[in-house]
Amino acid sequence: MSLKNIVVIATLFVLGSCKLSQEVLHKETNQEVIEKVILDEADQRKFDYFFYESGREKMKGNLQKAAMYLTECLKIDPTSSASMYELANILVAGNELVKAQGLLERAVQIEPENHWYSLLLAELYQKNNMGVKAISIYEKLVNIDPDNDEYLYGLAQLYANNGEFEKSIKTYDRLEKKIGLNEILILEKEHIYLELGKNKNALAEVQKLIDNNPEEARYYGYLADYYKYIKEMDNAKKAYYTVLEKDPENSLAYFSLGGIAKSENDSLAFIDYYCKALKQKGTPFEAKFQRILPLLMEGNGNVSDHAYLEDFFKILIDTHPFEPNAYIYLGNYYKAINDTTKALQSYEEALSIQSKNELIWQEYILLLLNTEDYDLVFKKSNEAIDNFPENSFFYLIGASAAMQEENNTTALQLLEKGYEYVGQNKALEAQFLATMGDVYYSLKQVEKSFAVYEESLKIDELNIVVLNNYSYYLTLENKDLAKAEKMSSKCIELEAGNATYLDTYAWVLFKRERYFEAKYIIERAMDNGGDESDVIVEHYGDILFKNGDIEKAVEQWKLSKSMGNSSEILIKKIESKTYLEE
Repeated sequence: MSLKNIVVIATLFVLGSCKLSQEVLHKETNQEVIEKVILDEADQRKFDYFFYESGREKMKGNLQKAAMYLTECLKIDPTSSASMYELANILVAGNELVKAQGLLERAVQIEPENHWYSLLLAELYQKNNMGVKAISIYEKLVNIDPDNDEYLYGLAQLYANNGEFEKSIKTYDRLEKKIGLNEILILEKEHIYLELGKNKNALAEVQKLIDNNPEEARYYGYLADYYKYIKEMDNAKKAYYTVLEKDPENSLAYFSLGGIAKSENDSLAFIDYYCKALKQKGTPFEAKFQRILPLLMEGNGNVSDHAYLEDFFKILIDTHPFEPNAYIYLGNYYKAINDTTKALQSYEEALSIQSKNELIWQEYILLLLNTEDYDLVFKKSNEAIDNFPENSFFYLIGASAAMQEENNTTALQLLEKGYEYVGQNKALEAQFLATMGDVYYSLKQVEKSFAVYEESLKIDELNIVVLNNYSYYLTLENKDLAKAEKMSSKCIELEAGNATYLDTYAWVLFKRERYFEAKYIIERAMDNGGDESDVIVEHYGDILFKNGDIEKAVEQWKLSKSMGNSSEILIKKIESKTYLEE
């Protein structure tokens, strides 16, 4: 039985259990009075056992079992407010707020003097958009215990949250009279006055802090924030200058001045203030980065126009030389502006500090692929595998690099090992199978190759790389050409302007002796960049030959040879001026 079902049953049981205990209406309050059930010795032992077990299971994190035991408690004693309270807490953890509210209302009826029950019920009323009832509970708590500062503060917050701003101000004033001048209360009142449009009252609250301690720089920061809120930027700047007079290393003031300068399109001042803020060693790295993050997000993340970001990150590194995230974000910046060399250097610095950071390794190796230095990619992938032996991604990248170096046996070993750690990631499983298919074919294990391609397509039938490679290899084997054509045409549907896919489709048609159609398709491949591939150019020559244009066919074969194609068959075709099968 699920946790949800258990708590629903328990709730229905408790709310419908009125007949099991005596209940009458109090003559004065007109409220239901519930007489507690008196358990005999045997039932008490059972109750205590179930209640103890519920607490033990809750401590272990087994909320479902804890709820089950509490349900048993309530079957024995339907007036157990403690069981209702504990079960309500489990309901809250499961976001079953309405049901939790019902249980707590019952618990408060049974034990109205228990303030813990009342406090949680008030919280639930507020969450369930029943703020008036939450306020009523806190008003009662304040009347019962007027010296409890927490009740007064909670009541003031509830008034504010429910739009009763004047009552909130009066309650904060009442609390301030009790405990004296308090920064938190002052700021709460300032916020309410600003909400009400009473700017002078808000200013008076902040001024109280300054008058009480004129040497505290932070209070002038509040004053500056006030002026920023009402759009008086000149006064805001003056207040921030005062902050810096009293606290020259206050990075927040520098950041705020920089923000104002940016809004006024004063780029030089903006950069200068931000640089000064970032140089303050007393400010945590994360606090600084939170100020830079919005700059990274400007223009949908296009940072190419923000050259100052490089300086910002370099200052962060100078100030926080052992903070890996500083190097990571600098690397991300370099990657965004397509400076792969510098990006790799930054990631390497991050790894030198935090070699066990899996995400940095992934970013680093993916970027390293762009260099086409497959020997280095292979080496670094194996380093990553040593650090994270159960991360299948690194096996896949290492295998891909080994394939590029024509080390297919090693590639297969990596794929077979990495495949063990794919788990439930179906997309990754499909990619592993696809790559295995390529490796098997390179190792001349054709049947295995085609079998794993089939398995890959069962997971992702639109994997365009598998569709293309599988169809191409079928033509090379002269097998199931109708199936090859169907897969290859799907590639063209998915990506019509890809020269490689067009070439494969043309070659399938060629193998099916539909030479005129093949000529039309191969020419589309040539138009889309295929003229830069010696293989596609050779295919173009083959297709031209079958269409009767021998002179132009030889011309294309010669061109393919001049592009670096050293195939013996190609040389024989040129010498004999005739098409030859592989």
